Amino acid sequence: MNAIAHAFASVLSLLAVATAAFGQQAPDKPAASSSMFESTRAPASDEEHAAVLAALDTDISGAPAIFVRGYLVDRRGMTLYTFDRDRPGVSTCYRACEKLWPPLLADLDAVDAGEFSVVERMDGSRQWAFRGQPLYLWPSDKRAGDVTGDNVSGVWHIVPDPAMAPVAEPQTPPGAAVEGGETGVERR
Repeated sequence: MNAIAHAFASVLSLLAVATAAFGQQAPDKPAASSSMFESTRAPASDEEHAAVLAALDTDISGAPAIFVRGYLVDRRGMTLYTFDRDRPGVSTCYRACEKLWPPLLADLDAVDAGEFSVVERMDGSRQWAFRGQPLYLWPSDKRAGDVTGDNVSGVWHIVPDPAMAPVAEPQTPPGAAVEGGETGVERR
C-alpha cells in the first residue's frame, strides 16, 4: 500500500510541475481567459476611442482596414482579430464560432489590396485576410478602440502593426571584420 501511495504522490507532483510550466504566460500578453465569452482587457478609455476615430479621419488609402495605435482596425475603427486555429487563406470559424466572432466580410467585387487578400468561406461568402490570416470582429467591443477580444481563450489576438515590431540589432559574428578593419573579437 505504501508503494501505491508513493507512486500516486509522484504522479501528482509531476502534474503540478507540468501545469506550472505550461500555464505560464508571456509577460507582454494579457492572461488568457478560460471562456469564449470572457474578455481579458478593459474597454477603451475616452482618449483611446477619440484617437482611433481621429486616425480614421486622416486615412485615405481605401484599404479594408488600417493600423491605428499599433493594431489593425476596420473602417469603423473596430479592432480586428485573428484566430490561432485558422490556416493561411482558410477560415475554420463557422457556426457557433462565427456567431461569436463575425468575419470581416468582403464585397463580391472586392480584390486583393497589398497585404490584404480575400478568402472564400465554405458558405460562399468572402472574408478579408491580412497576410493570409482571416480577420474577425468581436461583438463585445462596443466602440472604436476597444480591444476586449485580445487573447480570449488564448486563441484570439489583435493584429499588431508590423511596422511597430522591434527590430533586432545586427550581431557581428566573432572573428568577422567590422568597420576600421578590426574583428568582432573583444580585446583585453
